[in-house]
Amino acid sequence: MALATDAAGTNYFCVVCGKGPLTGQIWMSKWGAVCSDCYKLENHCSLCGLPIRPSDGSVKTGDGRFICKFDRPNTVLDAAGAREVFADTRRELVGLFGSGFALKYPEVTVNLFDVDYWSEQGHGDNLHKFGFASTRKTPKGDCTHEVVLLSGRLRSELTATAAHEYTHLWINENRPDEHVIDADTVEAICELSAYLLAGADKMPEQQQRILANPYTHGKINALVPLAAQTGIGYILNWVKNGTTSDITAPAYVAPVAAPVRQIKRVPPPLPEKLKFTGLSVIGSDRKAVINGLTFAPGEQRHVQLRDKSVLVRCQEISETEITVQIDGAPNPVKLKLSKPD
Repeated sequence: MALATDAAGTNYFCVVCGKGPLTGQIWMSKWGAVCSDCYKLENHCSLCGLPIRPSDGSVKTGDGRFICKFDRPNTVLDAAGAREVFADTRRELVGLFGSGFALKYPEVTVNLFDVDYWSEQGHGDNLHKFGFASTRKTPKGDCTHEVVLLSGRLRSELTATAAHEYTHLWINENRPDEHVIDADTVEAICELSAYLLAGADKMPEQQQRILANPYTHGKINALVPLAAQTGIGYILNWVKNGTTSDITAPAYVAPVAAPVRQIKRVPPPLPEKLKFTGLSVIGSDRKAVINGLTFAPGEQRHVQLRDKSVLVRCQEISETEITVQIDGAPNPVKLKLSKPD
């Protein structure tokens, strides 16, 4: 947050406690003005830095991070939300890169953890990893995949992490054992997937964060122009057929027979009907996930279906079903909890 001086007639009110109009020096957050008393509060949102007051609609993760009431609706806090983000991300990546980017063994276990136990505390640049992917291969050559994602992150950020980890799984399936790839190059290819997806979703801020992240030791900054020049197909072919450890080395030539697929955004198809696919329970608060949108009891939103948009009002939420009122329908509708597609 930045310190500012209130100008006459601005009538700033504190977004945390509501006090105002504020005078003199005030603090400006992404959500608005913050008074000096609230600025001194002990706890702050781990995402935006906004001060946190008890019982103000914020939440606390299991490892002690606070999420403010403004960031909370766009934050993934439960496993159902994480699985939904991963499924959407996988679908978009395959749409962007082509069917060759689909996994041969599509079953992926997705888990969400509060504690970022895989953080590299005390090692080198002290980076935090927001996700982890692993693949186990059987003697027969079959693969089982698992992805772990950190909770309490904005959906846009978790999407970038999901793209990164999905690419790890694809590399695990497609890189021959004899093709040893430099660790920074592997991470840069995974970051490239997240970068290109952010570009397709028109999120330049996320792209800038990826380029500024020192995680790949600058390798991502070499891969972005390479992908622009050759296409993503060249890089994927190199993973499968290359012999050098660094893709920027001149020794690799893409197979002539392998076409280079141009990136083309293919949006995921919209669902035909309403589906209740997730439930978030935090203390006494309950929220339902309907077609990727979160609803608290009493909340209403427009939901885009394949052939129309409907106004949905959530009335009741239980562990196995919810009751909603659809605009134009004479009676409420009950939706059973189902698995995300």
